Formats: sequence, structure tokens, C-alpha cells
Amino acid sequence: MKRGIKSNRVGRATLSDGVVVTAYRAVVDFMCVQCAGAIMPGALFSRRSRSVPVGALSVTQTTDPVCVTCRPLRLEAAVARGGAADEPPTDPRI
Repeated sequence: MKRGIKSNRVGRATLSDGVVVTAYRAVVDFMCVQCAGAIMPGALFSRRSRSVPVGALSVTQTTDPVCVTCRPLRLEAAVARGGAADEPPTDPRI
């Protein structure tokens, strides 16, 4: 099954509690896992990781989208100015 691009990595951002996360820009509609609000195409959001059991011994890591209303972001200066992020490029289909 071919997977399409659902979001693009924007760069590093800081949460209100000082934790550094990766910011994403939606390409398709998402639903925030905290408030069930819509994350529309073009909107910024972050992801929250969680472990999901997939059998007796294996665990799969999933990343759930969280809107900026529930988890406010402050983009790093270079990213906010349109510069390159400090992170290497990864799979954009995340």
C-alpha cells in the first residue's frame, strides 16, 4: 500500500514547559488526540509518542498529532525566519 505525505517537518520548537520538540505542518486534515479539534492543512502541530502493545512481546511506537491550542509551540529563531532546521531530513511521510 502506498502512503502519501501527510505532514512536513518544519523544524525544532520549544513547548511552554521548555521541552524541545519537532514542529510539523499538516498537509491533510488531522484530529488532535487531546481535544479532538481539527488540525487543518497548513496548520502547525506537534506529535506525542506513546507505546502500543502489539502482541505478547512486541511494542509499537506511535505518534499522535497534538494541536497548538493544546500544546503551544515557539519555533526556534532560524526556523521562524524561514531558515534551515538543525535536524537532518527524514521521511516526510510521518
